[in-house]
Amino acid sequence: MDQLPPPDAAARRALLARLTAAPPGQEAWECGGMTNFTIAAARLGLRTGAVGHLGADVYGAYMERVLRGEGLGSIHRIAPPELAGTSLDQTLVCFVLVDPAGGHAFCSRYDFGPWPLLEGVEQLPPRILQALAGARAVCANGYIFDELPLELVKQAVNAASSAGAAVFFDPGPRCHTMKSGSRLEALHTMMDLSDTILMTLEEAVEVTGETDPLAAARAVLARPGAKTRWCVVKEGGAGALLAERRPGGGVEAHQCPAMQVEVVDTVGCGDSFAAAIVAGYVNNHDIPGTLVLANAVGAATATGRGAGTNVAAVGTVRRLLRDAAAAGRHGAAAVASAERLLALTLAAGGRESGNGNGNGIGDGNGAGADGGLGGGGGAGAGGRRRDGEREAAARAA
Repeated sequence: MDQLPPPDAAARRALLARLTAAPPGQEAWECGGMTNFTIAAARLGLRTGAVGHLGADVYGAYMERVLRGEGLGSIHRIAPPELAGTSLDQTLVCFVLVDPAGGHAFCSRYDFGPWPLLEGVEQLPPRILQALAGARAVCANGYIFDELPLELVKQAVNAASSAGAAVFFDPGPRCHTMKSGSRLEALHTMMDLSDTILMTLEEAVEVTGETDPLAAARAVLARPGAKTRWCVVKEGGAGALLAERRPGGGVEAHQCPAMQVEVVDTVGCGDSFAAAIVAGYVNNHDIPGTLVLANAVGAATATGRGAGTNVAAVGTVRRLLRDAAAAGRHGAAAVASAERLLALTLAAGGRESGNGNGNGIGDGNGAGADGGLGGGGGAGAGGRRRDGEREAAARAA
């Protein structure tokens, strides 16, 4: 579109009504939200599954087809059968609006409610709790609190973490709505439960009040009673900072410059970046190599239009790592470490060839049908134990 919509609520509501009444054709559809993370993680070789909401409509069928095609091992629906025929038959849809400069905005029910959007989902069935208990990692973002009650989110996260899973949380753009009351409680609760927290610099300022990336990360790691080990602050073109709380006390900071690419679209870059952070964390890989790989995965996504199946292709990630080695900006040892991590995860997932097309569909006003334990930001479900090893998991929300 020529320009992004204004912040005025009435104008955005009218725009949503027009888009919903006349949605773009399927050539412009894409998966979105936490499914960006799930697809990127699967392409990196992590064995992924999804727990969340897919409606009994064309969008739900589309999402399941795409996720199966990307190699997800399991998809668990949270809507109970007795709620068939209700609003849960509809998949949550978010319209992604992109201007000629590559800037983007979202237009969906998340902005207007009524909340929680997944009305009637009040508990998780045993089969889903079992799936979560088999995960090595779960990932969620702030949109989940637009979709589900806090107590249900806590139940899901505790089912995974009590069985040894690492918890990753990205407050996302919705953090600006989490300033008081139950929303603030939800933010603090999720941060308390998280092993790794990822934020953009703008989000870090909203959450901590600190404008310096390292100061913001330190504030997160210093929260009373928090178990958070890593805090990642994404700085766009300036790269990313990862602060680690050391076992003996103190904080160690690692800075990584961004990859040099021609940016086409930034939608999904942070979700893709997070997939590599999870890969490094669950494999106990060194932080410099993990950060370089994460920057390469995020940058690879930025070279295409849209998210979903357009997130980082492994071939593009490999090329960016080769370019980084030649340019010398990231350090030879860190780039070599990133290449080892990528080779490790691809081999573990049976994807040594690095398949995953990464080719995009949609060119602007795409309807991103979001599924998951929440539609735009959710927590992701674990996979089943395989040969004694828990699968890495992403709740597609």
